[in-house]
Amino acid sequence: MSYAEKILIDLENNNLTLEAAVENYTEALARIKLAKKILEDAQNKVEIIERRDLDGVSTKKTKTKL
Repeated sequence: MSYAEKILIDLENNNLTLEAAVENYTEALARIKLAKKILEDAQNKVEIIERRDLDGVSTKKTKTKL
């Protein structure tokens, strides 16, 4: 069972105090923020690779053999 599933079940079954629910919410926000950062970093790396590859392809196309 994942972290999110456990929290959801606890919330649905009213197994959490208000304080625990707030702590879980805060933890979930921190995890979301971290996940967004990881995704943004990965996207930036992909964009850099794509730009580098496109620059390499365009450079190869413009060169002519003599």
